[in-house]
Amino acid sequence: MAYSTEREENKRLEELAQMSETAVANKLAVITLTVICSIISLAYVLEVVKGARTIGYVVLTVVLAMLPVVISWILYNSDKNNESLKYVVAVGYSILFAFVLFTAQNDLVFTYIIPMLIIITLYNNKGLTTAMGVAASLMIVISAVINLMNAEDAKAITATVEIQILLSILIVAYLIVVSNGTARFQEIRMARLRLEQQKAGAMTERILSVSGDMTETVERVAVHMEELRESVDRTVASMQEVSSGTAESAQAVQRQLLKTEEIQKHVSDVEDAAKVISDNVHTTGDAVSEGREHIKEMNNYTAQVDKAGKEVAAVLEVFKDTTSRMNTITDLITNVASETSLLALNASIEAARAGDAGRGFAVVASEISGLAKQTTDATENIVKMIENITAQVDTMVNTIDRLISTGVEESRCAEETAKSFNTIAENVSVISKHSNQLGDVVSQLAAANKEIVDSIQTISAITEEVTAHAAETTTISEQNSTIVADINDMVEQLNNDAKELKAEG
Repeated sequence: MAYSTEREENKRLEELAQMSETAVANKLAVITLTVICSIISLAYVLEVVKGARTIGYVVLTVVLAMLPVVISWILYNSDKNNESLKYVVAVGYSILFAFVLFTAQNDLVFTYIIPMLIIITLYNNKGLTTAMGVAASLMIVISAVINLMNAEDAKAITATVEIQILLSILIVAYLIVVSNGTARFQEIRMARLRLEQQKAGAMTERILSVSGDMTETVERVAVHMEELRESVDRTVASMQEVSSGTAESAQAVQRQLLKTEEIQKHVSDVEDAAKVISDNVHTTGDAVSEGREHIKEMNNYTAQVDKAGKEVAAVLEVFKDTTSRMNTITDLITNVASETSLLALNASIEAARAGDAGRGFAVVASEISGLAKQTTDATENIVKMIENITAQVDTMVNTIDRLISTGVEESRCAEETAKSFNTIAENVSVISKHSNQLGDVVSQLAAANKEIVDSIQTISAITEEVTAHAAETTTISEQNSTIVADINDMVEQLNNDAKELKAEG
């Protein structure tokens, strides 16, 4: 509602600004002339009806009254800003006034000039107002003198004549004063208007200067906002890559966790195999001790020795199978350790891509890589031990084979058998030692694998946290990108407004 009222007011002010003062004065003068002349014509027509005037006189009066009205309307309709229209009104009405003044029988006819003198002041033409006022005053004075000369009783009308003359002079003087005052007021208004124009010009120059500075500033802000928008876009892209990379890392960690659980299972199998080896070694040691105690009775217990040799051979075959399974398990552990190292390398790469957000992730990845190396070293030690055990077992198998094949010659080879049992005892001692070492290594491997599991769980938690922060950062970056785009649009609009203001100036 307020906007509509303001728009109507602006429209009215524009229409007023487009109007011409001369056109307005011409319109008012023509209308006033039409009204006065019509009233005068109607009054004289009534004189005919009353029988106070002749028709010819009245017709002449009406013609003198309406002729300037018709001419004035023709000129006004052809050109509303016609400068000569005021003279037509003034001269035409002055002729009518002079005719009526000198032919009327009423002393108040001189007042007919007052409305027209007031209307003439609309033109703000001091010369025209003065000339018409002086002419009207002269006509009134001449008319009064003529009436005074023709009067039968001059003293009776002297006061009336004096009043007419004085009133006409006062009216003319008043009109001259008003015209001069109006002209002075116009000069004052013009002076104030020029001062306001000068102030407005200075202010306009200032506005244009500020607008130019503002345009340059807005252009620089627009450049910086564009750079900021590009930076935010790059940040969004980077965070999306980080989010994708952490998601992939989380999946890889889950896969590694499964692999590590498999390693734990195989470690348990290795522990069981080591226990079997240890039990077998103790059994073999007991058997060897028993053989050494009864070596002197070997001839009597050849059959028992043969049987015991076969049992030992069977046990050693089981032992060989167990060592073969251990080789398979160590191969699997080596493969898993290699995959763990590769995963740690990939995690380090993803942590490097994540920057500061992946620093903790990089530390955990480094720890995993170190644990994987320890696992590899431990596995290599186990392999070496198993190779030593296998070599010792092969030696034992060969020895027992020879023992069985020479069972018939036991008595003759008793001394050699004793030496063989000594060798077996030494080998069993070595196997027992390596078996104990294998148990220790397996325990270390189990502890290392448990640390790997804990580290992987830590990596998983950190990865989930990094993923959550990356997703949150991505959302915030996208919101910032939208805000930057809105600010960029506002800056561009402000720049356009400043340029438009500068162009209007």
